[in-house]
Formats: sequence, C-alpha cells, structure tokens
Amino acid sequence: MSDAHTDHAAKTKKYIYVFIALAVLTAIEVAVAKVLHDSRGTMIALLIALAVTKAGMVAIYYMHLGEEKRGLKLTVGLPLLFPPLAAVVLVVEAMARFPGK
Repeated sequence: MSDAHTDHAAKTKKYIYVFIALAVLTAIEVAVAKVLHDSRGTMIALLIALAVTKAGMVAIYYMHLGEEKRGLKLTVGLPLLFPPLAAVVLVVEAMARFPGK
C-alpha cells in the first residue's frame, strides 16, 4: 500500500513540474511577442520553437508517449520531421526563383 501511494505521489509531482514548466514557457512566449514585435522573423522563429517544445512536453508526459515502446515513438516522431523539411525546401525554391526579393 505504501509503494502505491509513493508511486502516485511521484507521478503527481512530475505532472506538477511539467505544468509549471509549460506555464513558464507560455510566459516566455508572451514576453517574446511583446518585446520582439518589431523583428517579426526572430519573433516567429522563437514562438515556433517554444510551441514545438511545449507540444513535445505534452506528448511525452501528458499523453504518456515517453512510456511507450520504441516503435510507437518512431511512428509518431518520424512524420514530424517532414513539415520542417518541406518548409526548408520551399524557402530554398523561393530564393532560387526570386533571387532579388
């Protein structure tokens, strides 16, 4: 009985730490949006990085993906590599088509 209570308390503490980390990241997002509103490129890059970090934390801890087998992690993780790759390809193509802009 004591082991089950200790395990439950440890999991609850982990969820609270993750919640606090997500709240801090959200506060950082608000600060970035207010401070860097003039340099939109930097602001957008930082906001995207923070959003991806928060989404990863939610997937790993709250959706319990961190406790899954390697195959399921790869099934979820590998497709996430394609949108950034597609974005890079599109930016490079746009730079090649419109070199002066």
